[in-house]
Amino acid sequence: MCGQRKYILQSLMLAAGMLVQTAASAQRVDSSYHNYLYDSRLAYFKQLPAVKGAVVFWGDSITHWGDWAEFMGFKKVLNRGIAGDNTYGLRARVEEIVRHQPEKLFILIGTNDLNKKIPVGYIVDNYKKIIQDIHTLSPGTNVYVQSVFPINNDLIGRQYYTSTNEEIISLNMALKTMTDVMKVPFVDIYPALTDTKGQMDAKYTYDGLHLSGLGYQQWVNYLKQQHLL
Repeated sequence: MCGQRKYILQSLMLAAGMLVQTAASAQRVDSSYHNYLYDSRLAYFKQLPAVKGAVVFWGDSITHWGDWAEFMGFKKVLNRGIAGDNTYGLRARVEEIVRHQPEKLFILIGTNDLNKKIPVGYIVDNYKKIIQDIHTLSPGTNVYVQSVFPINNDLIGRQYYTSTNEEIISLNMALKTMTDVMKVPFVDIYPALTDTKGQMDAKYTYDGLHLSGLGYQQWVNYLKQQHLL
């Protein structure tokens, strides 16, 4: 009996320890996204009129700095990028997207999550919730999940970005698996931006992370080649 009690006690202690460890792990995930730029840009978006049936590009700084209307000949296209954003920030602004009932929604997010060391599983889970919300609230929208782009190790400033291409590839593989299950198109732009060493081609970036004009043109051309634009 004593042995059984001891076993039960040890099991309870182990379970409690695992719960504490899980909670501590969850607390270590930096899910923050609010800052002056995020809040002011989202407030600005909300004040603009809804554009029904638009093509929407949604993401972080890589989307933010793209002149999408110019790239697409000033067609009905919306730029909903916010520099520094992550998957938690996207989840918090689904409502602003669905009010447009977009025809197409191109999502590119995850670069900053990786820099915050958010585990891939958390990122994918956020993606799932985002896509589910879009499907529920804007069922006529075609959602496209784009691969996270490569970086160039020789050009990037490691003082502000610490993730690696290996981590990006792992995330992209997980996103591809997720989109296969959810039956959502996965647009793998990553290889179209790399050089022979598997780095972001220097001509497509000015700092190893963000795109140059040629980089944006390559992105748009790839989407057109895939008959997505």
